[in-house]
Amino acid sequence: MTPPKRLSPDQSRAAAVAAARELLRDQGVAAVTLKSVASRIGRTHATLLHHFGSVAGLHRALAGAIARSVSHSIRDAIGKRRRGEASERDVVDAMFDAFARERAGELIGWIALTRQREALQPIIDTVAAIIADFRQAGDDRPMDKVTLGLVLLAIGDSLAGEEIARAARQQRDAVREIAVQQIAAVVGARV
Repeated sequence: MTPPKRLSPDQSRAAAVAAARELLRDQGVAAVTLKSVASRIGRTHATLLHHFGSVAGLHRALAGAIARSVSHSIRDAIGKRRRGEASERDVVDAMFDAFARERAGELIGWIALTRQREALQPIIDTVAAIIADFRQAGDDRPMDKVTLGLVLLAIGDSLAGEEIARAARQQRDAVREIAVQQIAAVVGARV
């Protein structure tokens, strides 16, 4: 058996986060352990413990990677909306799709339920940055309230949207229409 290729600390951390994202998407957050990630990238548990300090540190790094991806999707959609190239529904769809694709709701729920609250910081920073972006653009509408509602709806939808929609005898995307109506109710027609 050939030994694994030597990686720099940054490369090792990046490989571990990439493997954690794959595990999250493929098997769910319970599968994202130091042992399973180490096995996936051909490293030892001790190596990952050295890089992340604990599974909470790995979860925080994973949350950071997901937050960056989700933030990029949302900011791109908001930019298109500002240029008149997209609708409020397109912004909502981008947010909900990003949360679902990244299984962000599951990760956020797991972090909260396991009381690793410090691992939520990248998500908190992303929400704050989105709100700050509206303020920097000179938008004085209550976008903090809109963002709060949209993020919480997107988290819930990514966790159990299909099941709850079925129980309510609604189409899965009904919550997205509710989100669009929420935007209009709080800030008017334009986002």
